[in-house]
Amino acid sequence: MGGTEFLIMGAIMGTVGAIQQGLAAEKQGRAEQKILDFNAAQKMKEAEERRKAASEESRKFAEEGKRRRGTLRVGVPRAGVLTEGTPALLLEETAQELEADRLAILEQGFLEGEYAESQAYAQRFAGASARARGKNIKRGSYLAASGTLLTGVGGVYNA
Repeated sequence: MGGTEFLIMGAIMGTVGAIQQGLAAEKQGRAEQKILDFNAAQKMKEAEERRKAASEESRKFAEEGKRRRGTLRVGVPRAGVLTEGTPALLLEETAQELEADRLAILEQGFLEGEYAESQAYAQRFAGASARARGKNIKRGSYLAASGTLLTGVGGVYNA
């Protein structure tokens, strides 16, 4: 085997190797995107579950608040206290505090849902970036393969 054959074989091997690297990078980018898309779907489910849980907890808290207020409304007159003036203000204040607590529960759950949803969007973006990166590496490998092949062919003609 002469030097020319080695130049041709080297050019072919370098070309094939560069193309294979690019194809592997593209495949890895697609796989990474699938994983990140799956994670994003899980985060979206988590967001919905957090919102539903907050709504349910808020509903239960509201029911408990109604029972508390009812107990106060019945208990205050039974104790011989008029339901006007200070006791009435106390009942109203209690109702307002219970409602504020219920709304805080709801708000917290929805904020947690929004956070999980934003994480899902970030996962999807990272997946799209991984796929694009793989495609770009593949394109670059084709250019590198072309350059390797042209360098090898040029070396054969110069030899």
